[in-house]
Amino acid sequence: MNKQTLIFCAASLFIIASGSVIFGQNKKMDEKSMPDKTMMAEMMKSPHHAMMTAYRQNDVNFAAALRDMAAAPKMFDRDFALTALTEIKHGSEMMDSIRQKHQAMMSTEMRQKMAMMMEKMSKDQTALKEHIAALEILLQGDAPNLKDIQMHAAAIVSQFEKMKMSDGKKKM
Repeated sequence: MNKQTLIFCAASLFIIASGSVIFGQNKKMDEKSMPDKTMMAEMMKSPHHAMMTAYRQNDVNFAAALRDMAAAPKMFDRDFALTALTEIKHGSEMMDSIRQKHQAMMSTEMRQKMAMMMEKMSKDQTALKEHIAALEILLQGDAPNLKDIQMHAAAIVSQFEKMKMSDGKKKM
C-alpha cells in the first residue's frame, strides 16, 4: 500500500509540475503578443471603444432574445425574430465600421504592434457575419428550423462574449 501511495504522489507531483511549466509558458507567450498596458488603457478610454462596447452589448441582448425565443416554440414570433436579426446585423456592421475607422487612425508602429489582435478581430467579425447570414436564410423560409436558429443565435452570443474586453485583456 505504501509503494502505491508513493507512486501516486510522485505521479501527481510530476503532473502538477508539468502543468505549471506549460501554463507559465503560455502566459509568457500571451504577454508578448498583447500590446503594453498603457496603450490598452488608452484604447479602453477612446470613444471608439465606448461605441463598440455599446453596440456589442446591444447585439448580445438581441441575440440572446432570439436564442431564447427559438428555444420556446410557442413563444416564437417570426416578425420579432426578423427585427432582432436586423438589429444584430446593424450593430455588427457599425462595430466593423468603427473598428476600421479606428485602425485607419493608427500609426504604422501601432498597427504593427496590434497586428495579431486586429487579425483576430477580423476573424471574429467574419464568423459573426457567417452566423448572421445563416439566420437570414433560416428566417426566410416558411417554417424556420428553430433548433438551427437557436444554435446560430447562441453562437453569436458566444462570439460577442469572447470579444468582451475588460481591464485591457480579452476574456476567453
